[in-house]
Amino acid sequence: MFNSKKTKKLERGIAFPTCISVDHIVGHFSPLADESVKLKEGDVAKIICGAHIDGYASNTAVTVVVGESKVDGRKSDVILAAYHALKAAERVIRD
Repeated sequence: MFNSKKTKKLERGIAFPTCISVDHIVGHFSPLADESVKLKEGDVAKIICGAHIDGYASNTAVTVVVGESKVDGRKSDVILAAYHALKAAERVIRD
């Protein structure tokens, strides 16, 4: 619960577990406790996390290339395409 001067007892919390999806895994990768996956140099990783505020759930994600400061080729193309798709979706969201 979150209390502020404007609202009383605003509910918030975790809406979605934090997930890291690597390379060919599209989304929502959550390994079991006995599974272990190590990220390698050059892996494309998407980090997803979400929050629950006042009855509404929201997710966001960021895509990074592990260990590389400069990325080009297909990796940069796919990251840029995902970024522009997100921005296009944000523009059509209405209150």
